Amino acid sequence: MKTRNMREMKKILLLGAMVLSVSTLKAQVSYFGNEATNIEKLKILKNTTTLFTLTYSDYSELAKFDEAIKKTWTITPYKIIRPEELAVYDKLERYSFFYFDAYAETRDTITNANVVYTLKLISPSDKPKQRDESIFAMVTLFPDIYTEQTVKEIGDKSGARRSIKKELLNSLYNNAQFINWSPGLLAGYLKQINDGLLAQESRELDYQFYNKVRLPKLATETLYVPEYVREVFSLQRIKLPTSNTAQEQYNYKLKFLPFKELDSLILSKTEGIKYLVYTRRSKDKIISIYDSKDDKIIYQKFYFQTPEFEMDDLNDIKKVVKSIK
Repeated sequence: MKTRNMREMKKILLLGAMVLSVSTLKAQVSYFGNEATNIEKLKILKNTTTLFTLTYSDYSELAKFDEAIKKTWTITPYKIIRPEELAVYDKLERYSFFYFDAYAETRDTITNANVVYTLKLISPSDKPKQRDESIFAMVTLFPDIYTEQTVKEIGDKSGARRSIKKELLNSLYNNAQFINWSPGLLAGYLKQINDGLLAQESRELDYQFYNKVRLPKLATETLYVPEYVREVFSLQRIKLPTSNTAQEQYNYKLKFLPFKELDSLILSKTEGIKYLVYTRRSKDKIISIYDSKDDKIIYQKFYFQTPEFEMDDLNDIKKVVKSIK
């Protein structure tokens, strides 16, 4: 991947001068349409054009990303721009932004860095020469080990906050790799945000939920799984049962697919599939299932301090299916 020159990267960083500082998010896709500080700003957001930025490597699939956004994003008009174009819109009203960022989270004196895809509205402030920044949504991303380490190293550096932010965004846009990121997966993420904000709702703490009508259909339908899940799972050691009661194994239909094939099925207008997303978030994980028929989420479970994908995660899905069949 080609690295952009520093002049271009400086322009990117004008969008945000602060590293995010947020409470712990236990939903893979979080949105904040019912927060007291956002209710009035939501009216402003709906009258903006939303600018989507992608990593530089994503622009080779620009048509697919545009198809995914068009499929599920209705709350505002939108436009996909390149990261260096943010400077053109940064100080103008009537625009909101989706961009990559990271925030620190400290547990028991250990600080972890979480990478997110964030929807932000920048609007005029009552204070002279200042602007209000309102965050309306975040998608938790699963960075590969090199991206995760780089983000941590940048976050541990001392120095001016703006300088650190510049280096962080430079890395995220030029060099980062996200495992749970593709045009098809983005469609599901955006559907949650779009519908949640339209309904003026918030979601940030979801340990587990499921659709009682759609999830039981997995007993007879195929669950599609991105190939990266099998790759991660194959690296794990086989674990002995942790309780005296052996858990019934997942024996419903599974099909592993590379992103190119999975995206085509998700974005297809003629058929719907149910597919799994595994997100590793610092020392935790989130397992989600989406229905591409209308891109709605039908299952999610948050696992505290259990970051690796395990067979028991599939078994947990079967347990829920059997409980509501």
